[in-house]
Amino acid sequence: MKKILGMTMVAAAVLAAGVAWAAAEPQGRPGRGEARFQRMAEYLGLTEEQQATWKSLHEQQKAEMEPLMQEGRELHQRLRTAMDAQNPDPAAVGAATLALKQHREKVKAAHEAFGERLKGVLNGEQKAKFDAFKTAHRGGPGRRGGFKGHRGPRGGGPAEAPSTPTAPTRG
Repeated sequence: MKKILGMTMVAAAVLAAGVAWAAAEPQGRPGRGEARFQRMAEYLGLTEEQQATWKSLHEQQKAEMEPLMQEGRELHQRLRTAMDAQNPDPAAVGAATLALKQHREKVKAAHEAFGERLKGVLNGEQKAKFDAFKTAHRGGPGRRGGFKGHRGPRGGGPAEAPSTPTAPTRG
């Protein structure tokens, strides 16, 4: 029982981190998103019209994601409440964890749809650069992005050199 509760708590923590990361820009760093946008626009060679469209899409996405982020905060609170109970009910903790998992899938689908809307504005060459950037920064198709360790991706050898060294970086 303790093992299941422990695994559930770890899963919940991972889900919480993912949803928190997907939330809006950090409040302590104003302008950070604009700088990242400018680097991406320069990298892709966006025209003024494309930049205006992308900015509009970003504003729409921000408005559409706010209710999802609020729902995520409420689901996290529900999970915290279930786990912090005097005697946590495994069924309640499990249900809250599953609800968070379903929420994460909704957020992921919204982000993917947003990426497709962004790509709809691009020409063929820009789409190829955009896809290469996403692959390089997300670990490729079917893999989760993030830290790959000092030995690079799973093979144990050095990480592959990026195909587009001038691609903008996060942050």
